[in-house]
Amino acid sequence: MTKESQESDSKAGADGTQLVTFLLKDEEFGFDIMSVQEIIRLPKMARLPHTPDYVEGVFNLRGAVLPIFDIRARFGMQREERTDRSRVLVIDVDGKQTGLLVDGVRQVTRVGRNEFEPPPATIRSATADYIDGVVKLNNGKRIIIALDARRVCAPNGIADVAASIAAAASQRPSSIDDAPDRVGTGNEGQSREGKVRQLVSFQVGQEEFAFPMEHVREILRLQTPKEVPGAPEHLSGVLTVRGNILPIVDLRRLLRHTSFAADLIAACRQASAEYKAWLELHESSPVKTDYQGALKASERLRRWLLAFNSSSQMLMETVAQVRGLNEEISKEANATLKFERDAATLDLLHGNLAARVRSIVAALHGFEEQVEKNIGEDQRIIVVDSNGFQLGLVVDHVNEVLGVQEDAIELPPDIAHQGGAILSGIARLDQGNRLILLLDTGNLLDRKKLVEISAIDQDGVPPAQLVQAAKKETDKGVNAEELQLVTFLLGKEEYGIPIAKIQEIDRLTNITKTPKAPRFVEGVTNLRGEVIPVLSTRALFSLDARVSDDRTRVIIVDLGGTKTGLVVDSVKEVLSISSRDIAAPPASISSGREEQFISGIAKVDNGKRMIVLLDVGRVLTRGEQGGLAAVSTIAS
Repeated sequence: MTKESQESDSKAGADGTQLVTFLLKDEEFGFDIMSVQEIIRLPKMARLPHTPDYVEGVFNLRGAVLPIFDIRARFGMQREERTDRSRVLVIDVDGKQTGLLVDGVRQVTRVGRNEFEPPPATIRSATADYIDGVVKLNNGKRIIIALDARRVCAPNGIADVAASIAAAASQRPSSIDDAPDRVGTGNEGQSREGKVRQLVSFQVGQEEFAFPMEHVREILRLQTPKEVPGAPEHLSGVLTVRGNILPIVDLRRLLRHTSFAADLIAACRQASAEYKAWLELHESSPVKTDYQGALKASERLRRWLLAFNSSSQMLMETVAQVRGLNEEISKEANATLKFERDAATLDLLHGNLAARVRSIVAALHGFEEQVEKNIGEDQRIIVVDSNGFQLGLVVDHVNEVLGVQEDAIELPPDIAHQGGAILSGIARLDQGNRLILLLDTGNLLDRKKLVEISAIDQDGVPPAQLVQAAKKETDKGVNAEELQLVTFLLGKEEYGIPIAKIQEIDRLTNITKTPKAPRFVEGVTNLRGEVIPVLSTRALFSLDARVSDDRTRVIIVDLGGTKTGLVVDSVKEVLSISSRDIAAPPASISSGREEQFISGIAKVDNGKRMIVLLDVGRVLTRGEQGGLAAVSTIAS
């Protein structure tokens, strides 16, 4: 215990309290130790849309999803970059935990209640609302501002504290807890246990979101919509899809993110700036070339390149060029640091390294110029049902279709309901290391705006004419029905399976080989405690084997009563197709094995794109299905 702590202890009487003190810049603040559950380093967070600016996001703490407040922003102070000293205080108020981000934790100090003074009038009122008192120690040389944990952690500060007190007095729930959009009460956990919800997950920025599968109609490739005059910034415009008006919302704008292209360009420019700075230093003083600086720039760029992936061949070719140059720079800089060199050799190495740095800067500039035109190949439009309308949402990537246990989905923290309940839940996967934010499709766009947009079409055609045109189009097909498909690639060929036949789509995980299994059986894998066989779709179709990569997926289907995974090169999209655009398989393939599993050929874009439709129930013969069941039984 420090000398000043001992002094404080001696002053504290029976009414003494302990404060956990922390720093915000040079000022010292404190919370009563009884409200501090624990102190942790800054964890990995998922950011929440439509929350106050002081909300950093949410994180998983031993199975519970907690919000994190930046206490600087909470108090109207300027934000600071995180350092090794940054910590999160986990505050518990009436069983509800909140994380508070602070610059650094100082110590635990015992003080007496007689040492508390009211805050001086000079403290601005916004901050004074959160202050419990001011503690003066060491004859006033040390000042601690004691904070009221309840007020600091309430989403709306004093207003929420007053509301909660009034609610408790009348034995009625608060307005937040009583919100009809929030699913679940304390007794619903048992009924939810064991149930699985199908989610379509996707990426927007660094965060992973999802929609319930039952709300997703189809997934489209990105198209340029027709602008709507006077529309909100996040409404990109409208598209006409099969005679219906589809409002297109840019989720990045709705969630107040910068554009997808801007994010990539910013990361690219940062890497380029580091190399340019190194180049300027080298050119101003070539004798004292900073090889460590080159290595640091190379390592940061290597990590970014490792995480980058795109469907655009042009972007991936440029990235491959940058990666090759970056590896060469790393090798040469390392070699120069390890060995003594004579002056002539060093001059040569300096020149070679500088030339490669100039090349990589030029390649990064080329990447910047390509991004705007090509990044749209990665983006998709997810069509969802919203307030009785269909709504198209532009996302960065569609990740996968996955099954999540109901008891792994929690209600969002109360703070997520400030300004509109855009979140309906948070799914915790992989022991809480993966958080997926579930968006509420009913609260994405104002219903009144949807009604207005529904009366517009791309060319300004009156709604009545549009309906007649759509009716004529439908009449051509005479009771044409639509089929929802999940399409995937094997090499350059595109195949489709009716979405009703698919249980979920997962990333390729560890597969255990099984002895004496048929040639088309890759092995077995563990799917949430259930052992299922995994088949090589390439082997089934007599195609050459292919090394799996980040795009490889496993489509889970039912084959003869056995839950089975089909490995495919990549999943392309979800789309709806009219039955009139599906033709019977050509007679020329009717004599081969393909007759078993090809149910038709779908024609898309006026026949420019052909999709082979599969009948998954007939992919295997009866004998093969029996062998598959045996593999599953042995593995279990």
